[in-house]
Amino acid sequence: MAALTGHELAIFPVFPAAPNALLRNVTVYYPGLPPEETPELAGVHQSVRIEKVPLSLKTLGGLDALAAQEMRLGESPQTAPFLFGPEILAAAIRHFQPDLVHSLEFQHAGYLVLKARELFTEEEFPSWLATNWGSDIYHYRNFTEHKRQLTRLLASIDLYSCECVRDVGLARSLGYVGPALPVFPNTGGFDIAEVEALRFRARPSQRRLIMIKGYQHFAGRALTSLAVLERMIDHLSDYEVVLYSMGEATYQKARDLAARTPLRFRFIGHADHDEMLRLFSEARVYMGISVSDAISTSVLEAMSTGCFPIQTNTSCCDEWYRDGEGGFIIPPDDFEMICDRFERAMIDDALVNRAAEVNWVTVQARLDKKVIAKNVQDFYKTAFDLLEQASYVRHAVVE
Repeated sequence: MAALTGHELAIFPVFPAAPNALLRNVTVYYPGLPPEETPELAGVHQSVRIEKVPLSLKTLGGLDALAAQEMRLGESPQTAPFLFGPEILAAAIRHFQPDLVHSLEFQHAGYLVLKARELFTEEEFPSWLATNWGSDIYHYRNFTEHKRQLTRLLASIDLYSCECVRDVGLARSLGYVGPALPVFPNTGGFDIAEVEALRFRARPSQRRLIMIKGYQHFAGRALTSLAVLERMIDHLSDYEVVLYSMGEATYQKARDLAARTPLRFRFIGHADHDEMLRLFSEARVYMGISVSDAISTSVLEAMSTGCFPIQTNTSCCDEWYRDGEGGFIIPPDDFEMICDRFERAMIDDALVNRAAEVNWVTVQARLDKKVIAKNVQDFYKTAFDLLEQASYVRHAVVE
């Protein structure tokens, strides 16, 4: 990136996995394991340089003994494998001496950096930028141990970034006092020309697919979505339901429904971004129910392709469309309201067609990957500018 000219980018993983095949011109610090002995690293693109963290394993008990150890990261129950834990990260930081540590996500990367920071003096540790993903603050602030850890983290960082304006306010409510970087989606945006070619193949009111996000976990409530489908079955005789990102509970419930009702399901395991956009471009309605989220990527995919989004108010979708205009915004625990909104989206052709037009204006203005690429290119420059200003102010105060 132009904004990183003169800087080297090093990546420290938080668990054992091969680097993303799309990475280019970075160094990945892979703790303790030589690349030639690591199957996960086979086939990694040659422009990704892999180095071991310089650490004497002999003094720490040996590789075999350490491989199975878990490290507690603070007040919460969150742990990390020792080989990807704070001691190893601290060694990488001491070796690499970065100008900036950037943690992506809080409960794994953020808590890890916070714990590693305890191994440094205040003056030794580099500047720290923490990026909030998904439910990092919105959900976990509701748990006493996590709230304490989040409060310490937010008091320790120099810069904060996120994809919801909502989360800037939440970070400040937990004690963050520094600057917030510009808010934009973590997804990186869409190719507008490619999406445009997809979205106009059929008007939303003519489409016969329904997209359902299948998460049933700490935040996802896909079983509620399936209950809505069962209630609304009279409206679905001509439709196929695409169920994706599902766990075992969601899959088994959907199979049960398929066996005893006329509902027809298509189950999607792994699908790349292009395939998901194609499916959304064939869908009339998308529904995602969760008790916590940021700006759901599925919402952005739906908006981009003309699919009508129904998303819970526990996300920040209200920062992207108005309720009843670009989609519906629903509470996760009001089953009757969810059923009502889903029924309206299924029978009101004018509603879904108009929403597609409104959302397309927003998508062109805010989700064009060329626009977001410029934001990303400016991201670190803005970060370093802010840090330089803060350093100047601190220096002036000390003098």
